[in-house]
Amino acid sequence: MKDQARVVVIGGGIAGCSALYHLTREGWSDVMLIERDELTSGTTWHSAAQVTNFGMNQTMIGLKSHSIALYKELRDDPDYPVGYNYADGGIRLANTPEQMDGYRHFTSVAAGMGVEFEVIDAAECARRHPLISADNLLGGLWDPHDGHIDPAQLCQALARRARLAGAEVNRHTPVTGLTQHADHTWTVHTVKGDVRAEIVVNAGGYRCNEIGAMMGVSHPVASMEHQYFLTEDIPAITEAGHRMPLLRCPISDYYCRQEKGGLLLGFYEQDCRTWGLDGIDPHFSNALCPDDLDRVTDVLEGAFARMPALMDTGIREVVNGPITYTIDGAPLVGPIPGKRNAFCIIGLRAGLGEGGGHGWLLAQQIVHGEAEYDTWVIDPRRFTDHTTVELTALKAIEDYQNEFRFHLPHEHRPAGRPMKTTPLTPLLAAEGAHFGTVNGWERVADIKPSPDFTETLGYRFNEVHDVVAGEVAAVQNGVGLTEVSGFNRFELTGSGVHDFLDRMICGRVTRKPGRVGLGYLLNHHGMLKAEATVANLPASDRGPDRVWYGSAAASEFHDMDWLSSHLDPGEDVAIRSLTNDQTILVLAGPGSRAVLSEVARGDWSRDAFPWLSVRETHIGIAPATVLGVSFSGELAYEIHV
Repeated sequence: MKDQARVVVIGGGIAGCSALYHLTREGWSDVMLIERDELTSGTTWHSAAQVTNFGMNQTMIGLKSHSIALYKELRDDPDYPVGYNYADGGIRLANTPEQMDGYRHFTSVAAGMGVEFEVIDAAECARRHPLISADNLLGGLWDPHDGHIDPAQLCQALARRARLAGAEVNRHTPVTGLTQHADHTWTVHTVKGDVRAEIVVNAGGYRCNEIGAMMGVSHPVASMEHQYFLTEDIPAITEAGHRMPLLRCPISDYYCRQEKGGLLLGFYEQDCRTWGLDGIDPHFSNALCPDDLDRVTDVLEGAFARMPALMDTGIREVVNGPITYTIDGAPLVGPIPGKRNAFCIIGLRAGLGEGGGHGWLLAQQIVHGEAEYDTWVIDPRRFTDHTTVELTALKAIEDYQNEFRFHLPHEHRPAGRPMKTTPLTPLLAAEGAHFGTVNGWERVADIKPSPDFTETLGYRFNEVHDVVAGEVAAVQNGVGLTEVSGFNRFELTGSGVHDFLDRMICGRVTRKPGRVGLGYLLNHHGMLKAEATVANLPASDRGPDRVWYGSAAASEFHDMDWLSSHLDPGEDVAIRSLTNDQTILVLAGPGSRAVLSEVARGDWSRDAFPWLSVRETHIGIAPATVLGVSFSGELAYEIHV
């Protein structure tokens, strides 16, 4: 084993093998993979290994398209062909109009990425999959690219290609510790010796938090037990003369695909179980959890009703193994928050189907600083420090129970709520506020016109449309007040602050005390990285001259990483987060100046306090900072308290 490498990838499942292979494809050959046991000995080996092109946003569709193209190439490799059943086709069933509307939406999104889906009716579903009943069925979404792949062969093929390109793969080499040095490089300690690395990648699967602990971080990833069984041969399959399409059923929470002459049938039962939260047996490798088919009885009944042939079919094998979930269900692929030269590719609950694409985008980020796609949906910095093990477990259970039920517009699921609130949250609730969540913060979405008002969730205009129209009219013609909780707020101090911001932000940044500007931060490719409001606060009894940097609630860790990583050694700039210390009230509308003048001393006229001004004041007896900014198109003020 070498004692140094440019990149060390820890973990030899689909995530690690894909990352290693794609690093070599991006031109880096001095890379190493370290696996504690054998390749694919974690979750990968027992994966159902479905490979679909379906995704709920363009990034996920694009990376799955990359996976499919790569897997087809590996299938056709004459030197090491991988078993890949491509284009069996797959159907996602629906029994509600809202689900059908969703499938039409996702079909449109996919078309924008050059991927063709088809929305079909119930009769066509039954024609394409002759084992299913069309009872209680409206239709479904057809993915012509759906299929499945051999997990072990896939990972071995990726590792083989990486080795041919110069990478090193070390099996049966447990990592025992990680040490980061002052220059941000790492020493990876293993049972076979130390490796000095410029960059470390956590691809540890369900052991990702063991690796995270070695770095001093905790990832919002939890494992769930997941069961599937393999049936005996089914005559309707063996006699069909063609392969059966894959099936995913949000009605009864199961999926199936053809496995030889029978089916692989998997379940997302409501009575589900987390796994490994209090530690994982170090000897758990190529291992499974005990069978527990009693938990899936309800799901089985639904599967039997949808596929009557199952009632006459025997079970030849049961598999129950851990799969990983993140706090929002999407993987964590990219820079690790608060660390330099540290990346992760973890929480891949659909790892085989997506793993090729995730490794591709991660390698681009490591080598080039950015990926060719917008990776925010998988960026590990999209969460902040509210993502405890306990909350992650609750959200993992909720996601597992809704595996095939996509989020509808305006839907904010209840597990773990409320997580982050302000003193105003109960007051607004008493006024009828309906809350959504942003980075864990409860934030007002609209004000219910009556206590029993409910919204019909879906992809069409609903009851909330008129409610919001009334709120817009109030702001347009009078005045409105709401709280915008959780907005990111950094305080920058030091003699070098303005020079630093000039370097970070394209365009001119105002240096005038008491003035506010809007800035855009670009990466080295000239692409937009962040947007921020910059407010210059003069020295006062609340502090010295300082600058407030404000940005979106979800960007707190992302923007702190970006700013901190670009500070020069010795630069007199300090950055402190105030996000959890204050909240924001937005006062908007043509009557807002009159309201502000009634509650705060001083002259708030246009001449005394023009647009893009900032002033420290008191609202009643409460210290506050007021910014004259508007994102509603009307006269408005941000009141930070």
